[in-house]
Amino acid sequence: MNKQDTEVTLKIGTTTPEDAPQELMVALRRVEVVQRDNSPSGFQLTFEAERYGESVAGSAPEYPLLETELLSPMSRVWVGVKSNGASFPLIDGFIVHQALSFEGDERSLLTVTGEDASVKMDLFEISTEYQNLTDDQIVSQILSKYQSIGISKTVKAPSGQSAPQTFVPQQNATDRYQVQMLAARHAFVFSLLPSTQAGKSTAYWGPPDTRGDAQAPLTANMGPATNVQSLDLRYHTLTPTLTYGSVLDLAQDPAQASPVAVGGAINKPGLSANGAIDSKYSSLAQDPTTFTDQLSTLDLRGSLLYHPGLDVSSAQQRAQAKTDRSVQDVVTVRGRLDVADYGTVLVAPGLVELRGVGTRYDGVYYVQSAEHSITLEQGDWGYDQSFVLTRGGWGTTIQQVDL
Repeated sequence: MNKQDTEVTLKIGTTTPEDAPQELMVALRRVEVVQRDNSPSGFQLTFEAERYGESVAGSAPEYPLLETELLSPMSRVWVGVKSNGASFPLIDGFIVHQALSFEGDERSLLTVTGEDASVKMDLFEISTEYQNLTDDQIVSQILSKYQSIGISKTVKAPSGQSAPQTFVPQQNATDRYQVQMLAARHAFVFSLLPSTQAGKSTAYWGPPDTRGDAQAPLTANMGPATNVQSLDLRYHTLTPTLTYGSVLDLAQDPAQASPVAVGGAINKPGLSANGAIDSKYSSLAQDPTTFTDQLSTLDLRGSLLYHPGLDVSSAQQRAQAKTDRSVQDVVTVRGRLDVADYGTVLVAPGLVELRGVGTRYDGVYYVQSAEHSITLEQGDWGYDQSFVLTRGGWGTTIQQVDL
Protein backbone atom coordinates (compact mmCIF):
# COMPACT_ATOMS: atom_id res chain seq x y z
CA MET A 1 0.00 0.00 0.00
CA ASN A 2 1.33 3.47 -0.87
CA LYS A 3 1.38 6.44 1.47
CA GLN A 4 -1.18 8.28 -0.64
CA ASP A 5 -3.72 5.60 0.34
CA THR A 6 -4.07 7.30 3.74
CA GLU A 7 -6.60 10.11 4.04
CA VAL A 8 -6.97 12.22 7.19
CA THR A 9 -10.31 13.76 8.14
CA LEU A 10 -10.29 16.57 10.69
CA LYS A 11 -13.50 18.06 12.03
CA ILE A 12 -13.37 20.91 14.49
CA GLY A 13 -15.62 23.53 16.03
CA THR A 14 -16.17 25.66 19.08
CA THR A 15 -19.35 23.68 19.78
CA THR A 16 -20.10 21.12 17.07
CA PRO A 17 -17.17 19.79 15.02
CA GLU A 18 -17.47 20.38 11.28
CA ASP A 19 -15.09 19.87 8.37
CA ALA A 20 -11.92 21.83 9.07
CA PRO A 21 -11.49 24.81 6.72
CA GLN A 22 -9.02 24.42 3.89
CA GLU A 23 -6.55 26.79 5.54
CA LEU A 24 -6.21 24.46 8.51
CA MET A 25 -5.87 21.32 6.39
CA VAL A 26 -3.16 22.96 4.28
CA ALA A 27 -1.27 23.91 7.44
CA LEU A 28 -1.68 20.49 9.12
CA ARG A 29 1.66 18.66 9.34
CA ARG A 30 1.24 15.93 11.94
CA VAL A 31 -1.56 14.03 13.70
CA GLU A 32 -0.93 11.92 16.79
CA VAL A 33 -3.66 9.96 18.55
CA VAL A 34 -3.27 7.61 21.50
CA GLN A 35 -6.20 5.23 21.97
CA ARG A 36 -6.41 3.54 25.38
CA ASP A 37 -8.85 1.02 26.77
CA ASN A 38 -8.99 3.17 29.91
CA SER A 39 -9.81 6.82 29.39
CA PRO A 40 -8.50 9.33 28.76
CA SER A 41 -7.30 8.80 25.22
CA GLY A 42 -5.49 11.77 23.71
CA PHE A 43 -4.51 13.60 20.56
CA GLN A 44 -2.04 16.18 19.28
CA LEU A 45 -2.28 18.20 16.07
CA THR A 46 0.70 20.12 14.68
CA PHE A 47 0.27 22.95 12.17
CA GLU A 48 2.72 25.05 10.18
CA ALA A 49 2.13 28.52 11.63
CA GLU A 50 3.16 30.84 8.81
CA ARG A 51 3.95 34.41 9.67
CA TYR A 52 2.10 37.09 7.70
CA GLY A 53 0.18 34.30 5.99
CA GLU A 54 -3.31 34.35 4.57
CA SER A 55 -5.82 34.80 7.38
CA VAL A 56 -8.24 32.08 8.41
CA ALA A 57 -10.70 34.56 9.90
CA GLY A 58 -10.62 37.20 7.16
CA SER A 59 -8.05 39.60 8.72
CA ALA A 60 -4.30 39.67 8.28
CA PRO A 61 -2.65 39.15 11.70
CA GLU A 62 0.98 38.28 12.21
CA TYR A 63 0.25 34.61 12.94
CA PRO A 64 -3.18 33.92 11.42
CA LEU A 65 -3.63 30.47 13.04
CA LEU A 66 -3.44 32.09 16.48
CA GLU A 67 -6.43 34.25 15.64
CA THR A 68 -8.87 31.47 14.84
CA GLU A 69 -11.10 30.28 17.67
CA LEU A 70 -11.08 26.79 16.15
CA LEU A 71 -7.69 26.04 17.72
CA SER A 72 -8.52 27.57 21.09
CA PRO A 73 -8.76 25.46 24.27
CA MET A 74 -11.99 23.45 24.57
CA SER A 75 -12.75 23.44 20.87
CA ARG A 76 -14.29 20.10 19.89
CA VAL A 77 -12.12 17.89 17.65
CA TRP A 78 -12.90 14.70 15.74
CA VAL A 79 -10.17 12.83 13.87
CA GLY A 80 -10.68 9.96 11.47
CA VAL A 81 -8.60 8.20 8.85
CA LYS A 82 -9.28 6.25 5.70
CA SER A 83 -6.73 3.59 4.87
CA ASN A 84 -6.85 1.03 2.09
CA GLY A 85 -10.51 1.87 1.51
CA ALA A 86 -11.63 1.42 5.15
CA SER A 87 -12.58 4.30 7.46
CA PHE A 88 -11.67 4.48 11.15
CA PRO A 89 -12.79 7.07 13.73
CA LEU A 90 -9.80 7.67 15.98
CA ILE A 91 -10.91 10.16 18.62
CA ASP A 92 -13.59 12.64 19.63
CA GLY A 93 -12.44 15.15 22.20
CA PHE A 94 -11.52 18.66 23.27
CA ILE A 95 -8.39 20.80 23.00
CA VAL A 96 -6.84 21.43 26.42
CA HIS A 97 -3.44 22.91 25.53
CA GLN A 98 -1.96 25.18 22.85
CA ALA A 99 1.74 25.76 22.17
CA LEU A 100 3.71 27.88 19.68
CA SER A 101 7.28 26.77 18.96
CA PHE A 102 10.06 27.94 16.68
CA GLU A 103 12.77 26.04 14.82
CA GLY A 104 15.43 28.64 14.04
CA ASP A 105 14.33 31.52 11.83
CA GLU A 106 12.72 29.34 9.21
CA ARG A 107 9.81 27.50 10.79
CA SER A 108 7.12 28.07 13.40
CA LEU A 109 4.74 25.37 14.59
CA LEU A 110 1.42 25.62 16.40
CA THR A 111 0.55 22.48 18.37
CA VAL A 112 -2.74 21.73 20.10
CA THR A 113 -3.14 18.83 22.51
CA GLY A 114 -6.36 17.35 23.78
CA GLU A 115 -8.19 14.50 25.49
CA ASP A 116 -11.25 12.48 24.63
CA ALA A 117 -14.66 13.82 25.64
CA SER A 118 -14.29 12.43 29.17
CA VAL A 119 -12.17 15.49 29.97
CA LYS A 120 -15.48 17.29 30.55
CA MET A 121 -16.12 14.78 33.33
CA ASP A 122 -12.86 15.74 35.03
CA LEU A 123 -13.34 19.48 35.57
CA PHE A 124 -15.15 19.75 38.91
CA GLU A 125 -14.88 17.71 42.07
CA ILE A 126 -18.23 17.15 43.73
CA SER A 127 -19.45 15.67 47.00
CA THR A 128 -22.58 13.56 46.84
CA GLU A 129 -24.14 10.30 48.01
CA TYR A 130 -25.75 7.37 46.19
CA GLN A 131 -28.13 5.68 48.60
CA ASN A 132 -29.33 2.17 47.72
CA LEU A 133 -27.53 2.14 44.36
CA THR A 134 -25.20 -0.52 42.98
CA ASP A 135 -21.95 0.51 41.33
CA ASP A 136 -23.28 0.14 37.78
CA GLN A 137 -26.35 2.22 38.72
CA ILE A 138 -24.05 4.92 40.09
CA VAL A 139 -22.02 4.92 36.89
CA SER A 140 -25.15 5.07 34.75
CA GLN A 141 -26.45 8.02 36.75
CA ILE A 142 -23.16 9.88 36.40
CA LEU A 143 -22.84 9.28 32.65
CA SER A 144 -26.41 10.44 32.03
CA LYS A 145 -25.30 13.97 32.89
CA TYR A 146 -23.12 14.12 29.77
CA GLN A 147 -25.68 13.25 27.11
CA SER A 148 -25.80 16.94 26.18
CA ILE A 149 -22.25 16.71 24.77
CA GLY A 150 -22.97 13.60 22.74
CA ILE A 151 -21.87 10.89 25.18
CA SER A 152 -24.07 7.80 25.13
CA LYS A 153 -23.40 4.89 27.47
CA THR A 154 -22.95 1.15 27.61
CA VAL A 155 -22.80 0.01 31.25
CA LYS A 156 -22.32 -3.64 32.24
CA ALA A 157 -23.49 -4.85 35.64
CA PRO A 158 -20.94 -6.82 37.70
CA SER A 159 -22.16 -10.28 38.55
CA GLY A 160 -23.50 -10.91 42.03
CA GLN A 161 -23.45 -7.32 43.26
CA SER A 162 -26.06 -5.73 45.47
CA ALA A 163 -26.60 -2.27 46.86
CA PRO A 164 -24.77 -1.82 50.19
CA GLN A 165 -26.99 -1.88 53.26
CA THR A 166 -24.50 -0.95 55.99
CA PHE A 167 -23.18 2.26 54.43
CA VAL A 168 -24.03 4.86 51.77
CA PRO A 169 -21.64 5.11 48.77
CA GLN A 170 -20.11 8.56 48.51
CA GLN A 171 -18.32 10.60 45.90
CA ASN A 172 -15.73 13.24 46.76
CA ALA A 173 -13.99 13.54 43.40
CA THR A 174 -14.58 14.39 39.77
CA ASP A 175 -17.05 12.27 37.85
CA ARG A 176 -14.31 10.74 35.72
CA TYR A 177 -12.26 9.74 38.73
CA GLN A 178 -15.33 8.23 40.40
CA VAL A 179 -16.22 6.16 37.32
CA GLN A 180 -12.60 5.03 36.93
CA MET A 181 -12.40 4.07 40.61
CA LEU A 182 -15.58 2.03 40.39
CA ALA A 183 -14.29 0.31 37.24
CA ALA A 184 -11.03 -0.69 38.95
CA ARG A 185 -13.04 -2.12 41.85
CA HIS A 186 -14.47 -4.76 39.49
CA ALA A 187 -11.45 -5.23 37.19
CA PHE A 188 -13.45 -3.27 34.59
CA VAL A 189 -12.38 -0.59 32.13
CA PHE A 190 -13.87 2.81 31.37
CA SER A 191 -13.30 4.07 27.85
CA LEU A 192 -14.72 6.61 25.41
CA LEU A 193 -15.24 5.07 21.98
CA PRO A 194 -15.54 7.59 19.13
CA SER A 195 -18.47 7.33 16.74
CA THR A 196 -18.30 7.68 12.98
CA GLN A 197 -20.42 10.79 13.59
CA ALA A 198 -18.37 13.74 14.77
CA GLY A 199 -19.26 14.97 18.23
CA LYS A 200 -20.58 11.59 19.37
CA SER A 201 -18.92 9.02 21.64
CA THR A 202 -19.99 5.94 23.57
CA ALA A 203 -18.84 5.58 27.16
CA TYR A 204 -18.14 1.91 27.86
CA TRP A 205 -17.97 0.72 31.48
CA GLY A 206 -17.53 -3.00 31.88
CA PRO A 207 -15.06 -5.88 31.63
CA PRO A 208 -12.40 -5.67 28.90
CA ASP A 209 -14.35 -6.56 25.77
CA THR A 210 -12.91 -9.75 24.28
CA ARG A 211 -15.87 -10.49 22.05
CA GLY A 212 -16.08 -9.94 18.32
CA ASP A 213 -13.71 -10.62 15.47
CA ALA A 214 -9.97 -10.13 15.72
CA GLN A 215 -8.32 -7.45 13.61
CA ALA A 216 -5.86 -8.25 10.82
CA PRO A 217 -3.11 -10.51 12.26
CA LEU A 218 0.31 -9.20 13.24
CA THR A 219 3.15 -11.24 11.77
CA ALA A 220 6.78 -11.34 12.93
CA ASN A 221 9.88 -13.16 11.73
CA MET A 222 8.20 -14.73 8.71
CA GLY A 223 10.11 -13.23 5.81
CA PRO A 224 7.97 -11.40 3.23
CA ALA A 225 4.84 -11.96 5.36
CA THR A 226 6.28 -9.92 8.25
CA ASN A 227 4.23 -6.78 8.82
CA VAL A 228 5.64 -5.39 12.09
CA GLN A 229 8.82 -3.38 12.54
CA SER A 230 9.60 -4.44 16.10
CA LEU A 231 8.19 -6.50 18.96
CA ASP A 232 9.08 -6.80 22.64
CA LEU A 233 7.31 -9.64 24.47
CA ARG A 234 7.44 -9.99 28.24
CA TYR A 235 6.05 -12.25 30.92
CA HIS A 236 5.74 -10.50 34.29
CA THR A 237 6.25 -13.28 36.82
CA LEU A 238 5.53 -11.34 40.00
CA THR A 239 2.36 -9.64 38.80
CA PRO A 240 -0.18 -12.41 39.64
CA THR A 241 -1.51 -11.91 43.16
CA LEU A 242 -3.65 -13.99 45.51
CA THR A 243 -6.00 -11.97 47.71
CA TYR A 244 -7.12 -12.85 51.21
CA GLY A 245 -8.24 -11.37 54.52
CA SER A 246 -11.29 -11.22 56.72
CA VAL A 247 -14.31 -9.01 57.31
CA LEU A 248 -16.68 -8.63 60.21
CA ASP A 249 -19.84 -10.55 59.36
CA LEU A 250 -22.65 -8.49 60.86
CA ALA A 251 -25.24 -11.05 59.74
CA GLN A 252 -24.11 -13.33 62.56
CA ASP A 253 -25.10 -12.74 66.15
CA PRO A 254 -22.76 -11.99 67.68
CA ALA A 255 -20.79 -10.58 64.73
CA GLN A 256 -17.78 -12.68 63.83
CA ALA A 257 -14.76 -12.36 61.58
CA SER A 258 -15.35 -14.23 58.32
CA PRO A 259 -12.47 -15.22 56.01
CA VAL A 260 -12.22 -13.95 52.46
CA ALA A 261 -9.91 -15.80 50.09
CA VAL A 262 -9.32 -15.83 46.32
CA GLY A 263 -6.87 -18.42 45.04
CA GLY A 264 -7.38 -18.04 41.29
CA ALA A 265 -8.14 -15.49 38.58
CA ILE A 266 -10.93 -15.27 36.04
CA ASN A 267 -9.01 -14.65 32.81
CA LYS A 268 -10.19 -12.91 29.69
CA PRO A 269 -11.88 -15.79 27.87
CA GLY A 270 -10.14 -17.50 25.01
CA LEU A 271 -6.92 -15.51 25.02
CA SER A 272 -4.41 -17.86 26.65
CA ALA A 273 -4.22 -21.61 27.07
CA ASN A 274 -2.63 -21.36 30.51
CA GLY A 275 -3.62 -19.09 33.37
CA ALA A 276 -1.05 -17.09 35.28
CA ILE A 277 -1.95 -18.61 38.66
CA ASP A 278 -1.36 -22.34 38.99
CA SER A 279 -4.13 -24.22 40.78
CA LYS A 280 -1.54 -25.72 43.13
CA TYR A 281 -1.34 -22.33 44.89
CA SER A 282 -5.07 -21.97 45.57
CA SER A 283 -4.69 -23.25 49.14
CA LEU A 284 -2.31 -20.40 49.96
CA ALA A 285 -5.20 -17.96 49.94
CA GLN A 286 -6.83 -20.02 52.69
CA ASP A 287 -3.67 -20.08 54.82
CA PRO A 288 -1.06 -17.60 53.51
CA THR A 289 1.25 -18.29 56.46
CA THR A 290 2.26 -21.54 54.73
CA PHE A 291 3.85 -19.78 51.76
CA THR A 292 7.32 -20.60 53.09
CA ASP A 293 6.59 -24.29 52.48
CA GLN A 294 6.66 -23.61 48.73
CA LEU A 295 9.49 -21.10 48.48
CA SER A 296 11.47 -23.17 45.98
CA THR A 297 8.72 -22.90 43.33
CA LEU A 298 6.70 -19.90 44.47
CA ASP A 299 6.21 -17.42 41.60
CA LEU A 300 3.37 -15.10 42.66
CA ARG A 301 2.45 -12.65 45.38
CA GLY A 302 -0.13 -12.52 48.16
CA SER A 303 -2.01 -9.40 49.18
CA LEU A 304 -4.26 -8.59 52.13
CA LEU A 305 -7.76 -7.30 51.46
CA TYR A 306 -8.65 -4.38 53.68
CA HIS A 307 -12.20 -3.14 53.20
CA PRO A 308 -13.87 -2.65 56.59
CA GLY A 309 -17.63 -2.26 56.49
CA LEU A 310 -18.25 -4.61 53.58
CA ASP A 311 -20.43 -7.68 53.90
CA VAL A 312 -18.85 -11.05 53.14
CA SER A 313 -20.25 -11.29 49.60
CA SER A 314 -19.08 -7.80 48.61
CA ALA A 315 -15.67 -8.39 50.13
CA GLN A 316 -15.29 -11.62 48.17
CA GLN A 317 -16.16 -9.77 44.96
CA ARG A 318 -13.57 -7.07 45.70
CA ALA A 319 -10.95 -9.72 46.39
CA GLN A 320 -11.75 -11.55 43.15
CA ALA A 321 -11.50 -8.32 41.15
CA LYS A 322 -8.15 -7.51 42.75
CA THR A 323 -6.76 -10.89 41.73
CA ASP A 324 -8.29 -10.64 38.25
CA ARG A 325 -6.67 -7.22 37.71
CA SER A 326 -3.32 -8.64 38.71
CA VAL A 327 -3.23 -11.08 35.79
CA GLN A 328 -4.76 -8.96 33.04
CA ASP A 329 -1.36 -7.71 31.88
CA VAL A 330 0.87 -10.61 32.89
CA VAL A 331 1.93 -10.96 29.24
CA THR A 332 2.61 -7.71 27.40
CA VAL A 333 3.65 -7.17 23.81
CA ARG A 334 4.94 -3.78 22.73
CA GLY A 335 5.53 -3.18 19.06
CA ARG A 336 5.69 -0.85 16.10
CA LEU A 337 4.35 -1.12 12.58
CA ASP A 338 4.03 0.83 9.36
CA VAL A 339 0.42 0.89 8.18
CA ALA A 340 1.70 0.59 4.60
CA ASP A 341 3.08 -2.86 5.51
CA TYR A 342 0.26 -3.88 7.83
CA GLY A 343 -2.36 -3.05 5.21
CA THR A 344 -4.92 -1.54 7.58
CA VAL A 345 -5.19 0.34 10.88
CA LEU A 346 -4.85 -1.28 14.32
CA VAL A 347 -7.30 0.23 16.81
CA ALA A 348 -7.75 -0.01 20.57
CA PRO A 349 -9.50 -1.50 22.39
CA GLY A 350 -10.04 -4.71 20.45
CA LEU A 351 -8.57 -8.11 19.66
CA VAL A 352 -5.71 -9.07 17.37
CA GLU A 353 -3.94 -12.31 16.49
CA LEU A 354 -0.15 -12.60 16.61
CA ARG A 355 1.96 -15.20 14.80
CA GLY A 356 5.61 -15.97 14.23
CA VAL A 357 6.74 -15.69 17.86
CA GLY A 358 6.41 -19.34 18.97
CA THR A 359 3.58 -21.31 20.55
CA ARG A 360 4.16 -19.76 23.98
CA TYR A 361 3.43 -16.25 22.70
CA ASP A 362 1.46 -16.84 19.48
CA GLY A 363 -2.30 -16.43 19.56
CA VAL A 364 -4.99 -13.91 20.43
CA TYR A 365 -4.31 -10.71 22.37
CA TYR A 366 -6.26 -7.79 23.75
CA VAL A 367 -5.22 -4.45 22.25
CA GLN A 368 -4.78 -2.27 25.31
CA SER A 369 -3.50 0.80 23.48
CA ALA A 370 -2.70 1.94 19.95
CA GLU A 371 -0.77 5.07 19.05
CA HIS A 372 -1.26 6.62 15.63
CA SER A 373 1.48 8.87 14.20
CA ILE A 374 0.48 10.38 10.87
CA THR A 375 3.00 12.78 9.30
CA LEU A 376 2.91 14.72 6.06
CA GLU A 377 5.97 13.70 4.03
CA GLN A 378 6.52 15.32 0.63
CA GLY A 379 2.81 15.76 0.08
CA ASP A 380 1.75 12.26 1.26
CA TRP A 381 0.71 11.00 4.67
CA GLY A 382 3.13 8.55 6.30
CA TYR A 383 1.40 6.40 8.91
CA ASP A 384 3.23 4.62 11.74
CA GLN A 385 1.79 2.96 14.81
CA SER A 386 2.98 1.68 18.17
CA PHE A 387 0.85 -0.62 20.28
CA VAL A 388 0.54 -2.56 23.53
CA LEU A 389 -1.09 -6.00 23.61
CA THR A 390 -1.93 -7.95 26.77
CA ARG A 391 -3.31 -11.25 27.99
CA GLY A 392 -3.47 -13.25 31.21
CA GLY A 393 -1.05 -16.08 30.43
CA TRP A 394 0.95 -17.82 27.76
CA GLY A 395 0.04 -20.52 25.28
CA THR A 396 -2.07 -20.06 22.16
CA THR A 397 -5.72 -21.09 21.98
CA ILE A 398 -5.81 -21.16 18.15
CA GLN A 399 -3.99 -23.30 15.63
CA GLN A 400 -3.95 -20.80 12.79
CA VAL A 401 -4.83 -17.17 12.17
CA ASP A 402 -7.48 -15.87 9.81
CA LEU A 403 -5.78 -14.02 6.97
